[in-house]
Amino acid sequence: MRAFFLEFCMNPWTSFWQQGHSTTFGPFFSGGYEGAVKNWWLKTLKSQNTTADLLDIGCGNGALVIPTLDVLKSGSYCGIDLADVKLSAPAAKLAQANPNFSARLLSKVPAESLPFDDNSFDLACSVYGVEYSNMDQATCEIYRVLRVNGQFHALMHSTESVITEMTARALREYKDEDMAKILESLNTIDGELNRLKSPAGLKSSLDAEAARERLNALAHKHMSNLDPKTGNAIMVQFVGDSLKYFKILKQSQEVRADYLNGLQREFAASRERYTAMAQAAKSTEEINTVVESLKTIGFKTAAAERFYSDLEQKELAAWQVCATK
Repeated sequence: MRAFFLEFCMNPWTSFWQQGHSTTFGPFFSGGYEGAVKNWWLKTLKSQNTTADLLDIGCGNGALVIPTLDVLKSGSYCGIDLADVKLSAPAAKLAQANPNFSARLLSKVPAESLPFDDNSFDLACSVYGVEYSNMDQATCEIYRVLRVNGQFHALMHSTESVITEMTARALREYKDEDMAKILESLNTIDGELNRLKSPAGLKSSLDAEAARERLNALAHKHMSNLDPKTGNAIMVQFVGDSLKYFKILKQSQEVRADYLNGLQREFAASRERYTAMAQAAKSTEEINTVVESLKTIGFKTAAAERFYSDLEQKELAAWQVCATK
């Protein structure tokens, strides 16, 4: 248990990927990337032959495997991530159906120290991943493992992007005092349930009833505005997940304790993820430094440009970085 807790604290993305998500956007792209990101990747792949060896840095659960098999007939995909990861169900299914293409993920591997021989890959890529690393060290490693004429393509968080905007808003939405009160109320109810041994007896407990009333008041406070533009999405989700506790009242004491502990851990981890995303975002000056560093390392060409999620170029989604060895 202690080992799990330490790993959780070190890498808050582990809990996210262990939920089985296909992409960093969670349930919004449950079957893999769509739209602009998918189109970017398909265009990138078409610069390769029908076979290639690919390295994905900050791979998560291997979302890029899914569109890759629309283009490549054979080759390999290796994804590395600091978190504990495994191929999502859609990615694993496709990989199994294509025996001429091997796909594997390596957990707890830093981008700054890649466990591969020199000249191992035709293409290195990253979708919102490599910028979380020490870029100077990571790009040196990428250069080392690429073959001659190999390419590096990445989408990196931008300080000006709509994603970074949403991240900043999410960080403002964590209401620690109310979260603590909600958890305290649930733990009071759970303690009384353990004492009384039956959900039916909770109404006779003054402590449990007082906790339920506090919980209802907080739920009303945060659930009364569900407008995605003006409401507090983080607290709506937290309250919703908290109220799911009442669906497991008849479960064992251990199951209920695990749920409450997991609720607290996951929201702490989600805040760490948002914080890391905000810190990883690159300004124009910072992305120009990355490009110059790529050239200094030895890449023949290196460039960055703004990447938009819409054809009208109204929503900036990332920096698009490309380089050739």
